[in-house]
Amino acid sequence: MLSSEPVFTVSNPDNSMSPSVRIGIDLVQVSAIERSLADFGARFARRLFADGELADSTVDGHLDARALATRFAAKEATIKAFDLAEVGVGWPQIEVSECDGAAARVRLHGAAAGVACAGVYEIAVALSHDGDLACAIVVALPRAPAGKRSMRRGEEHAAARRQRVRCVMRTITSNENRRHD
Repeated sequence: MLSSEPVFTVSNPDNSMSPSVRIGIDLVQVSAIERSLADFGARFARRLFADGELADSTVDGHLDARALATRFAAKEATIKAFDLAEVGVGWPQIEVSECDGAAARVRLHGAAAGVACAGVYEIAVALSHDGDLACAIVVALPRAPAGKRSMRRGEEHAAARRQRVRCVMRTITSNENRRHD
């Protein structure tokens, strides 16, 4: 974790979009996770990661520090996107799955889910790593209410904006996948 700056929120001066698109980003040094695993072992891992994350990050009976660093970056980015720092969210309440070979997903539980559900968000995440750095970008997109057929002008702009964000996230993920092939 190199920075703990507050989340960047897309401005919404005319209140045409409520709730707003939210973005969080974080970088984590893989070596810092390696040191913590060496110093604190399973206690460190269980405090920060859900059981499924630990299972997915185990290779040949050992925890993969790069996989955990990438997940930790996604957790930090999620905290920034939803402004969860003061909510009292436990690390395992933010669960990152399917990181290797498939699209990553962020699932929220407990207090984290309560905050996100208040805005009814869809979460998109892009993960990357290079050398000693792991990076995650989380984009939280407000969902349209179920069964709503007509859109007001402001909602049309919001839908177009969400579509542009999804396109950017697909491009980032696609470029990263090509780079690592």
